[in-house]
Amino acid sequence: MKQPKIIELFFYLPSNEEILLCCDGASRGNPGIAGYGFVVRNQYGDFVFAESGGLGVITNYIAEFIASVIALEWAIEHQKYKIILQLDSKACIHSLMQQKIPWFLLERWQRVQAKVLSISYRHAYREVNFSADHFAKKGVYLLKGQTITYEDIPSSFTVMEWLDQPYYRFK
Repeated sequence: MKQPKIIELFFYLPSNEEILLCCDGASRGNPGIAGYGFVVRNQYGDFVFAESGGLGVITNYIAEFIASVIALEWAIEHQKYKIILQLDSKACIHSLMQQKIPWFLLERWQRVQAKVLSISYRHAYREVNFSADHFAKKGVYLLKGQTITYEDIPSSFTVMEWLDQPYYRFK
């Protein structure tokens, strides 16, 4: 019998002047009806903004890219130029770092990149990226192109990730 491995994880906030974009894509099936979600947090851990959106039928992998680009567009629109982009997809992060962007997002990506002062990428397991997961799952139930934005924490959203709080992943 294999012994489960317990991994202790922590959530980290951005440093001064940075904004944290916690992003996720989700789908029912792969490919399947998909959605995206992202949550914006400041250096104090405060909820700044969140968005859920419907994407139609695509793969999880593409939904992650779309979530990232839309979150970055929000940041630029709100004059946030020092960004940490947090995703639970190592493959997506690797592709973004290598500038291997799906062709249909390339122009939007280049427009964002031209305006960003600094962007760093952070992988976070779902256990410490559950806020973004929450909003991505809401996006799955929206029609393609439909979005819901949140300027305040919605009542259906009860818990955000906490600094110095251990989270656990069982492997």
